[in-house]
Amino acid sequence: MPVTNSNSTAPETDGEQSPELIQVLGSRAFEKAPTLRRLLTYLWEHRTEEVGEYAIATEALGRKADFEPRVDATVRVLVSRLRQRLKEFYEADGSSLPARLVIPLGSHQLQVVEGERQGSPELGESGDLGLELTPVLGGSRFAAPALIQGRSRYVGQAVILIQFVVILILVCSNGWMLWERSRSAEEAERGAGIHLPIFWERFLQNGKSTRIVLPTPIFFGWSNGFLARDVNVNEYSKMKDSATLSKLSKNLGTPALAQQYFAASDSLALLRLDRFLDPTGNRITISTTADSPADTLDRENLIATGTPRTLAPFQSILDRLSFQVEPDLEQVTDRRPTGGAVRIFWTVHESPSRFTTPGIIASLPGGPAGTHVLLLVTTYYTSALVSYLTSENGMKELQNAQHAHGDCRYFEAVIVSEINGTTELRSKLVEFRPYQAKP
Repeated sequence: MPVTNSNSTAPETDGEQSPELIQVLGSRAFEKAPTLRRLLTYLWEHRTEEVGEYAIATEALGRKADFEPRVDATVRVLVSRLRQRLKEFYEADGSSLPARLVIPLGSHQLQVVEGERQGSPELGESGDLGLELTPVLGGSRFAAPALIQGRSRYVGQAVILIQFVVILILVCSNGWMLWERSRSAEEAERGAGIHLPIFWERFLQNGKSTRIVLPTPIFFGWSNGFLARDVNVNEYSKMKDSATLSKLSKNLGTPALAQQYFAASDSLALLRLDRFLDPTGNRITISTTADSPADTLDRENLIATGTPRTLAPFQSILDRLSFQVEPDLEQVTDRRPTGGAVRIFWTVHESPSRFTTPGIIASLPGGPAGTHVLLLVTTYYTSALVSYLTSENGMKELQNAQHAHGDCRYFEAVIVSEINGTTELRSKLVEFRPYQAKP
């Protein structure tokens, strides 16, 4: 597909717009998306320039001068959303247009692409999504450590320690393209008429912004491109606790901390949650455990998801719960049972691909400023708990349980999900308890 070099075309003069831009802005796909319209217009007017996130945020999106791209992913998310919205337009109403507006992955620069739908700059030469996928070598899901092979292949004694091989898909930092958020006041006005279930209204409408934290597992990287992860090591300072990581360090030298990968299942789950909350107009920020500010709870609501291993930075919050996902990820234990006897909710494997597994949804008080915390702690798939929290049946179950316990705002709940392969079939509430601070 030939690409029109944007440097060869000067920007339109004030009041003039190209037919390509007019067709997109006037389409149904952009009719009710004022922020994306403004962003697209800005990128068109500056398509001959190298514009950075700060310029886009302050000039196009109305952000203040103290905007910090390293902390706030707004621009990356909105550009991703615009990229996806353009794709949807050209797959539907704009399918017959001879020229298209695209934003290549890894870039903020708008380009004009001529030709039919043979592909686009946002895809790699092979037609894939341009994502760097890193295979994982390891034993079973519970084997430790799991070794991750990057560009080079390490052959040595460490590999012999691994008895089985599984492949887990991890996505690079450019997985930000999965998120589609809008932060502007116009979007907030658009969502003013949206009414969330009572649970979400109580959590979000306290006058605070909300941060969704995507877990980023701890990896150790060497200069030759080799990465390794021991699932039982979730702090760089504890690397020596792993015999295999210690052996790798002896052979390859001291590694550096690497936290640029996300689990695909976590990313897709949070995308679903983000889309669910998007129309409400609430201010949502998405970040990772690697770059979330330490003082988050002093000023923001917090939604954190993952296993006890990937949620290690929030261990002090996890310790406040009565229900705990055990380290082997096979069970949830009630550590402060009301009847005296410890109750255990087990993962039950019905077949090689089908099983039921418990998880925890907990709503807790946050900092002294009146913020809230929502924890989704899972044994397997975050997506199962997110599906429950965004479904009509799930919300009705939680609402009824809260009402039965005096309409309590804060609680702990055990949710059992039925999984087939990587697909969640159904989830149900099996235990509910008003939250009580640990004495």
